[in-house]
Amino acid sequence: MAISVQHTVHVNLNCNDLEQHKALLSKLGFSAASRLRPDPQDGKDMGIQGDVQWDGYAMVSGQDWQNAMIDLLTFRLPPITGQSYESLNHIGNQALIIAVDDVEATHHALRAETLQFLGPLQTTKGTDFHFRDRDGIRYDIIDRRIRNNKQLGLAGLVVNCSAIDITQTWYQDHLGFVSLSDAPEKTTLVATDYGCKNDIDCLHLTLSLPHRNDFIIHLQQPEDIHGQSYSVPYHVGLYRTAFAVEDIHQCYDRLQQQGVNCPHPPVYQDMGPGIPVNGVWALYFFDPDGNCIELIETPKIN
Repeated sequence: MAISVQHTVHVNLNCNDLEQHKALLSKLGFSAASRLRPDPQDGKDMGIQGDVQWDGYAMVSGQDWQNAMIDLLTFRLPPITGQSYESLNHIGNQALIIAVDDVEATHHALRAETLQFLGPLQTTKGTDFHFRDRDGIRYDIIDRRIRNNKQLGLAGLVVNCSAIDITQTWYQDHLGFVSLSDAPEKTTLVATDYGCKNDIDCLHLTLSLPHRNDFIIHLQQPEDIHGQSYSVPYHVGLYRTAFAVEDIHQCYDRLQQQGVNCPHPPVYQDMGPGIPVNGVWALYFFDPDGNCIELIETPKIN
């Protein structure tokens, strides 16, 4: 039996330039709800040797803390490292899905940015587009009205997996997600839409929590998929996805019973003075391709 996930808390975006990314996300309708700047703390239960310290913002697009946020971070200890995935068929968290009210206005606002790629926008109302920021992290911009999203902002995550059926089953059996279609479908990632050299055929499938429609996990299995997901939490890119639960220790016990590899038990983490809680209980583990999943016990707000 799957654990009971309440909602998606955030997707973590690790970047080189914190203020630069904060300004970029403001063009996508996000604002900083809190500053995340705790003191150095032991990184053992996060899989980091020695002290760990990050600096960041909780980037939100609404007033409801149950809407998925972007956990925008840069690391001070250890220093942030690496670069985001360059190819569309690399295993791992590939893109943030952002829902906006006016796709054309968003495209226009981004034209002033020095981006690695800003895809062409068709004149047809509601056409989506894709771009990469200065760190190479990809964003898929969708029209909220066409896609029937109730909320603006972070609407989902694109995840490339080596075996879509195995990954689908894992998210269903352990986290309680459901599929929005009967079976994976075939599609083509068109080169001109993504700024790459060649079209890529892939299987795809969309998952969501059964009681919410505000956040999806879009699974993809592209042809010639390769590589491995980020191996350290302080790597540039989309490292982890966090979900809220009521009792994290109970979830840990159940996941252990189901054979899910949780390298460390739940850890209590200081979040610093910028958020209205003293700290949170967090648990880190990995999906079949090594993408980091975080559970957060819903804290009491001060």
